[in-house]
Amino acid sequence: MARLIAVCARTQETVSRLCEQYRIVGNTDYRDLLARQDIDAVCIVTPDHLHREMTVAAARAGKHILVEKPMDLSLKGCDEMLEAARENRVMLFVDFHKRYDPVQQKVRDLICERRVGTIQYGYAYMEAKIIVPRDWLSKWAAHTTPFWFLGSHQVDLLRWTLKSEVRSVLAHSFRGKLEGLGIDTPDAVKAELKFENGTVVTVDVSWVLPDGFEAVVNQGLRLVGTEGLIEIDTQDRGAAGCFSGGTMETYNTNAANVTINALGQSTYSGYFIDPIKEFLHLVGYLKDGGDLESIKGKYPSGEDGREATRVAVAVHQSIAKGIPIAVKQNGCGPDV
Repeated sequence: MARLIAVCARTQETVSRLCEQYRIVGNTDYRDLLARQDIDAVCIVTPDHLHREMTVAAARAGKHILVEKPMDLSLKGCDEMLEAARENRVMLFVDFHKRYDPVQQKVRDLICERRVGTIQYGYAYMEAKIIVPRDWLSKWAAHTTPFWFLGSHQVDLLRWTLKSEVRSVLAHSFRGKLEGLGIDTPDAVKAELKFENGTVVTVDVSWVLPDGFEAVVNQGLRLVGTEGLIEIDTQDRGAAGCFSGGTMETYNTNAANVTINALGQSTYSGYFIDPIKEFLHLVGYLKDGGDLESIKGKYPSGEDGREATRVAVAVHQSIAKGIPIAVKQNGCGPDV
């Protein structure tokens, strides 16, 4: 059984609040926690551009790592993280939690069963309310983009679902709303992804939906094949409400749930929670003598994180140059 031991945060105020809430210890310097021998694993949930340094340090300290997506904003950073994990024989697990959504898993199963035939084209979208960059991430939204923050989910989900890698991209970005608020980052990105198996999927990501939109994230997927199609709306899952003084709200009951039994004990579940559970289960397996090679390919790994970054790097190059970009193993270049 895993036990939460300590927490690290940027400010002492946050550290104190979390320590009181969970009855643990903590500080504002992650290096102090990494030096502790009673810590086996860490979860890194810092801003996108700060993952690399902490991940490398954690790996060198011999800690198994759960890191948020995107793994890093560069291939060089991903390679440094992977090298540190390999050299120190620790697990590098990337939190691509969309893989744990039962609706997405059903889509993958249907495709694997060839019910849809050969997937020819598709459309995926993930659009967040403006509160995300304006309020929640106001201190660092300018260090990332909607494609890094949201698009990395879609890239991983598509390559996992289609079991194919992206071959080339053509992308465009749109600016105006956030720049008007003093946040130097795109409002939205549209990217056409061509996969090695011939499938072409258009991915739209945005984080400027109005405050009054009924969910924090609007998201869905449509894939069309030679024998059928699949459509899912992962924003409107059938539960909604509207109350005095407010607007319509939809509830994603697949994401996170708490069940309290007759003894007052809480059980947490949902695709926000399940990857954390799996990570901790695998840490226990490795502590008991399990081998990293035996679980290779069975969880969202650092290699998967690198693939998502590889595609996102190409997307941003395409935006900057206005041309299609080939997605290559060690970098990206014009698709000629």
